[in-house]
Amino acid sequence: MPYDLVPGTFVAREQERKQVLGAVLARKGAAVVGPAGVGRTALLTAVTAQLGASRFEVVWTAATEASRQVPFGVFRGLLGVGGRLDHGQAYGLLGAELARRAGRRTPVLVIDDVHHLDDASAALTLSLAGDGNLRLVVSAQSGLPASDAVVALWKDSYLERFDIAPFGPADTGRLVHALMEGAAAHPTVDLLYQWTGGNPLFLTELVRHGRATRRLVSAGGLWWWRGPLSVPPRLAELFERELRGLDPRHQDALAAVALGEPLSLPVLEAVAPDVVESLEEQGLLCTVELGGQILVRLGQPMLGAALRHRLPRLRRRRLAAALLDACTPSGPDPVTRARWQLDAHGPVDSALLIRAAETVCRQDPELACRFARRALERSSAAAVPLAHALVELGDTAQARKVLERTREAATTPSGRLRLATALAAHRCWADRDPAGAADELVALRAEATAPSAQAALDGVHSLVLLFGGRTGAAARLAERVLHQASHGPGVAAARLALAASLALTGRTADAATLAEDPSPDRALPSYLPDLAPSLRAFAQLWPASDLRRPIGRRPVQGLPPGGEGALLGGYLQWVRGLRTDAMARLREAVVQQAGGPRLFLTEASSWLAICLAEEQRPDCAEQAIAPCWSDRVAVVPGQVHRAAAVIAAARGDTAGAAVSMRAAVDAAREAGCWAVEAEYLTYAAWLGPAGPPPAVLDRLAEVVRHVDAPRLVTGAEAVLALARGAGTELLDHAVRLDALGLSTQAWRLAERAAATLQQQGGSRRGDAVVLVGRLRERLGVAPPPAQPVALTTREVEIASLAAGGLSDRAISHRLAVSVRTVESHLTRIYRKLGVHSRRDLPPVLRG
Repeated sequence: MPYDLVPGTFVAREQERKQVLGAVLARKGAAVVGPAGVGRTALLTAVTAQLGASRFEVVWTAATEASRQVPFGVFRGLLGVGGRLDHGQAYGLLGAELARRAGRRTPVLVIDDVHHLDDASAALTLSLAGDGNLRLVVSAQSGLPASDAVVALWKDSYLERFDIAPFGPADTGRLVHALMEGAAAHPTVDLLYQWTGGNPLFLTELVRHGRATRRLVSAGGLWWWRGPLSVPPRLAELFERELRGLDPRHQDALAAVALGEPLSLPVLEAVAPDVVESLEEQGLLCTVELGGQILVRLGQPMLGAALRHRLPRLRRRRLAAALLDACTPSGPDPVTRARWQLDAHGPVDSALLIRAAETVCRQDPELACRFARRALERSSAAAVPLAHALVELGDTAQARKVLERTREAATTPSGRLRLATALAAHRCWADRDPAGAADELVALRAEATAPSAQAALDGVHSLVLLFGGRTGAAARLAERVLHQASHGPGVAAARLALAASLALTGRTADAATLAEDPSPDRALPSYLPDLAPSLRAFAQLWPASDLRRPIGRRPVQGLPPGGEGALLGGYLQWVRGLRTDAMARLREAVVQQAGGPRLFLTEASSWLAICLAEEQRPDCAEQAIAPCWSDRVAVVPGQVHRAAAVIAAARGDTAGAAVSMRAAVDAAREAGCWAVEAEYLTYAAWLGPAGPPPAVLDRLAEVVRHVDAPRLVTGAEAVLALARGAGTELLDHAVRLDALGLSTQAWRLAERAAATLQQQGGSRRGDAVVLVGRLRERLGVAPPPAQPVALTTREVEIASLAAGGLSDRAISHRLAVSVRTVESHLTRIYRKLGVHSRRDLPPVLRG
């Protein structure tokens, strides 16, 4: 495609820039080859900008489709003459002009888009490439035909060829950051990368368009894309230019793919026969073999949005109906088929529309509303996904009205019960009233007579209790449901509630096993959308048993999802002691959790506040948790009080921190969360300079016996070892914490071990010092000011000579003392400094 726009910001090509510049400076020219819009011209601009004006004269020219029609067209502006020219004349005139401009400097001729050169210009360019008096730098678009003379530039090694590719996700983020002058959220970077394929031109135009149309908005200090993909006008013009010469059959094929990509090849050929191969050759379509069938996609993701935008209503209707006729029942996914049914304006399958609405509720709530409203014309069950989509859009009052109106109009007891249960769930998560929701569910269960209906209510009730901070009650109710049945209504909800409860109460191995069962017959009811993956991931990570495993970001298909990946990844980074990385992830999580059902808003806000406080930003931390004091929905009990304790500690208010930690511990104890209480007590033990009080140690020793999470057990045992005060034991615990990835706790314990071993004269103080240094470097902690070492004058003298590399005998000769005296002095020096040999002597003593 002849895209001729140039991105205005050059980033992420540092390696390529150095390589191309090196080729030019090494008296060998360069050819930069890559797809359209990949930034070839920007790279050449950056390279030539670094050529010193005192040594080089840079001359630019660019080939176009228009210049191709005239012999030597690309050079006419430099030749300075009109009319017919032969090769020799053109070569002489061009060489003279370049020499005139350069004077005593070296001319550098830059030819952009050499694939557009006419044959005469290509031959002249090849002749120039062999001229040792100038440097030639060219760019060419890959995938387009070029003359033999142009190909010979790099094939015959006249120029060094450099192939550049679109950006990956990391460089996409760098370019977006440069264009926005601020960081974008990871889900937004993922979206932009998915839509543009990392093409710098498309990225630049899409970001500019997003800012102009307010689709890119700032929240939580990050930029977020809101809404579906919208093609910038300038790119739409480029796509329009490419599509202009296509006949109706080709246009039908492209439009059909845009309405349902990826399409299977038989379906597409049934709608638009005998055109797929030619469109693939033009690069407008691409095919891939997957699962034994050939799937067809558009060559550029943004082309689909442009095609859908320009598609006339009647053609859309005709193609959608043809696609429905051509596909099999096991064909495209429910969302694609639901779109076709709406576009075809024919009969609809309400069950299909409901499934589609549930699938896209979080990614595209506006589309979910369209599906659900159409399905609601024929089925009251559509009220539930419609309400959820409205909640995602922020209209909780309208969502409640939809549920209430539909419940009043329901004609069957089962329909009324289903909608009443959905209203109770709405009260818990949308209205933030889990206690009221629990009361509603208890009343509904008293009215239900069928065991299956009672089990369904109990399953939802267990989740409501969990999110209301009543972990023990949630676990008991969930166990009762699972004891009565292994499948059926309520079982899936009970399994999730029990998995999370087991994690919080310390049985993390059982929790992870229980959360891993994705059996399809245990799918959650539709009034709990997307809760399963969220709570399952939460149960498997909190408390984390293995901190070394990475937490990746979830694939993003549309609008930013609920943020479990950011939330859990941020928590993991915080536990590891990497607060900067943790804050970046948790800021995303807070924004993502602020909309929709807000499952883990309290956890995200509290963990962010803790990181901010530990970074000595207590005022920002207090702002982060301010909304949480009135929020009654939380899975982890006492989390806000724990954050308040960290904030107080950051302000030097040790007494206030202790009061808040007691409140956090009491909340965890009341909920029966042994694991949470163990973590709180472990943190409380580090608050005061005098060490943990005996009551805290006694309770911690009791609590940790109920917990199997390695990181919690190891951290608690380390705190208990503090009371015993044995330096070697403290060091062993620090090593175990370090092996688990608990860098902050390991560093604190290693510091204490080093100080204790120095006082006790332990032989392993050097090991403790080395561990402290390594952990300080990993955590980015500045070393403390150097303390004076209590060495005598003679010891300082001997230590300096030993650190400088002199042997014991050489020192004895230098100072006129015996070798035995030197050895005795060095033994005392090593003991005072806590080192093992002269190689470990402090650098201050060297030289």
